[in-house]
Amino acid sequence: MSETYYNADTKMHNGFPRIRKLGAVSPYGESTPFVWNGRLMRLELVDTSRGVDSDEKAYAIIRDRESGEILSCFGHGCYYYSFYQENGTAYVLGTKSDDGGLCGHSIMVFESRDLKEWTSRTLVSRDGWKFFNSSLTKGPDGYVLLLEFAPPHFNYTFAVSKDMKDWTFLSDEYTFGKGRYVGGPWMRYSNGYYYVISVEALPAQRYTNYIYRSTDLLNWQAGHYNPLLMPSEEDRKISPYAYDIDEELLLAIRTGYISSNSDVDMCEYNGKTLITYNAGNQLGFYYLAEAEYDGSEAEFLEANFN
Repeated sequence: MSETYYNADTKMHNGFPRIRKLGAVSPYGESTPFVWNGRLMRLELVDTSRGVDSDEKAYAIIRDRESGEILSCFGHGCYYYSFYQENGTAYVLGTKSDDGGLCGHSIMVFESRDLKEWTSRTLVSRDGWKFFNSSLTKGPDGYVLLLEFAPPHFNYTFAVSKDMKDWTFLSDEYTFGKGRYVGGPWMRYSNGYYYVISVEALPAQRYTNYIYRSTDLLNWQAGHYNPLLMPSEEDRKISPYAYDIDEELLLAIRTGYISSNSDVDMCEYNGKTLITYNAGNQLGFYYLAEAEYDGSEAEFLEANFN
């Protein structure tokens, strides 16, 4: 695995992509926004212990972004959910929590055609491994699954499949992020490239997001405008689409120490790119926030390399 960065000849032709932060929307964790039958929805991780008590089982919810209605709750006993849809079927991936922790060696997939009734099966399993976040996309040669794993570091491995049933893990040379921390991944195939957005650790316990792209999952180019999001006072705004934020969390958002923007996900809606991310400090304080880019998802991804 290799990475290419900018050099003295690199030009920023179109300037930094403008991302507008819209404010806090939920007290919950990792989220995926998606469009279903013309309506904007959110998959959200609910963990009332906020990562402190692994015996208190987390679960996933599907929320209507406009009304706040929760359509379904499922996936109890899993963590680190992500979303994929194809041919009218919703797929939610969740890492099955092994005893005594939030991570595990198996990834479950929950399937639904109405966002209310869900079936489940094991998507991939690998004895002796500890998986955390995951992300699924489809490229020209089939499905690609990105898996965050540890130890010794938080890095990424990839598995590929033609049918989303039989999976082959790529060799160790494809491991992304060797020798440093990378986490909370998002992946999408668009216009000939696999794009990955990754949480990166900065000095002084600060966290942000970097974008990369590759044609072969082995050689990666870093975006010219990294980092994508940095903690700011705009993270303290409250969105008109906020739900379940009580007075205690509202006070924490106003006064808490914010040093992290992480776990980016996104979808295209009404010609714009809606971005969800976690704001907080990676020390037990976090909440879900939204941002947007004026342009399609494909345009946003490409804009980070022009």
